[in-house]
Amino acid sequence: MKTVSLELFRLIKSLTKQEKRYFKLFASRHVIGGENKYVQLFDAIDKQDEYDEVKIKKKFKGQRFTKQLHVTKNYLYKLILNSLRQYHENKSEDPFPVLLRNAQLLFEKGLIQQSEKILVKAMKTALENERFLQVLEVYRWKHHIIHNRNDLKGLENYVNVDFQKEIDILNIYKNYLEFQLLHDKIFIPYWKRGGIRKAEEKEVYSKLFEDELYQDINNAKSFNARMFYHNARFLYYFQIAEWKQCLKHMQMQVLMFEELEPAQRKGEKEANYISSLINLYIIQKQLHQYQEGLLNLRKLRAIPASSSTLKSRLFTRSYNLEIDLYISTGQFRKGVFNLQSFVGELADHEKQIQSQHRIGLYYNLAYLNFGAGKYDEALDWINRLLDEPDLKTREDLYSFGRILNLFIHYELGNDQLLEYIVKSTYRFLLKRKRLYKAESIVLKFLKKYPNFTDRQILKGFREMYTELSALTENEFEARAFEYFDFISWLESKLENRDFEEVSIERRGTVNVLL
Repeated sequence: MKTVSLELFRLIKSLTKQEKRYFKLFASRHVIGGENKYVQLFDAIDKQDEYDEVKIKKKFKGQRFTKQLHVTKNYLYKLILNSLRQYHENKSEDPFPVLLRNAQLLFEKGLIQQSEKILVKAMKTALENERFLQVLEVYRWKHHIIHNRNDLKGLENYVNVDFQKEIDILNIYKNYLEFQLLHDKIFIPYWKRGGIRKAEEKEVYSKLFEDELYQDINNAKSFNARMFYHNARFLYYFQIAEWKQCLKHMQMQVLMFEELEPAQRKGEKEANYISSLINLYIIQKQLHQYQEGLLNLRKLRAIPASSSTLKSRLFTRSYNLEIDLYISTGQFRKGVFNLQSFVGELADHEKQIQSQHRIGLYYNLAYLNFGAGKYDEALDWINRLLDEPDLKTREDLYSFGRILNLFIHYELGNDQLLEYIVKSTYRFLLKRKRLYKAESIVLKFLKKYPNFTDRQILKGFREMYTELSALTENEFEARAFEYFDFISWLESKLENRDFEEVSIERRGTVNVLL
């Protein structure tokens, strides 16, 4: 039996309220009749939580279109796409597609001069936005018009001038792709696994920069190529904990964006500017430049949201950084108290957050509540992280989420459950090759813990403390302590003191967030 396609259902469910409203107006203009069958079918599908074609056919029993429902669904699908395209063309900050289409229409009408006039505008906007393929598309149309008009002078100008301009654009585009490739080669492993934790990984990364092209930023021939250069350098130094080098490259990248006119910082550039501010904050935090980090948060929240997606992104990313700031300074209870309104509003934005950012947010909220002694709330957040279906990104956070899960159950006194979770966590980390020394030390203790006496527990904490403290000097193993402050937690157990108190004392961050 043929499986019913869910493509139309998923498309309808992806639409915003504004897009749905526009579709109904669009459909009423493009289909003869008032309440036409396409709008009726649209509404019926939209009301379903899960697509049920049997119920659809029952609802419209007796209507002719149900006999070939697949044909009606295909037409409705195309109609929705047409309305979406027109809706977003009207809203788009990139006028190029409309300009080029208008130039083509005018050319087909024989209005050549008007077509050429619009091509000039299209060329201008493509060059301003570094859309090199769009620039080449304009050259192709100019060349087409020259031949259509039998314009000998125009053809000579193309041979002597415009041809070389096309080649220059191709070379700039090639240069852009080469710097994008450098960035992606560094970014992909980090996105999947997190930081470098082996000497071999570091060597692979460092070799990427040996290419003569990547030795000097002046070899980058466009704004975006320079951005990729700084971002690649930043990410490399970030993974080997060279914080001052990280800071230098990210400050230069942020400055690139802030030197643009506000009108130029739109679309992709706006999104990349936001990412740059976020990365700059992360480095400022590593260097304990907390006040500078707070200034970046204010910059982020001052950016006007041009869409609901951007609004959600700014909301969640800026607050995630604020959570991170409370964690980094050990001020867990202040964070939990100050972020109550954020947690209340989070449900309105969650669906629009990318999975890797959602995982990071859940981990930070679990850690924040753990530090504040709110273990039930911490467990709620860590369960949401562990229930995430996408394990292709941020394996590092997912893995440390499992470690944090163990500590939460320890604090809750779930000894019987803990014994089972330790075994499953060990298998998971071993299978994914994420089992490093810090995790092994923790698992070794917790595996034996349920059978320990109070005296043995204290001895186990001392042994853990000694072994983990030694790892803080290891270039690769020290990365584990950026995810969780094992040392402060163990000190709090050995000295029978509050985790937050010890965290603030060890960091010297008593008054940094007054």
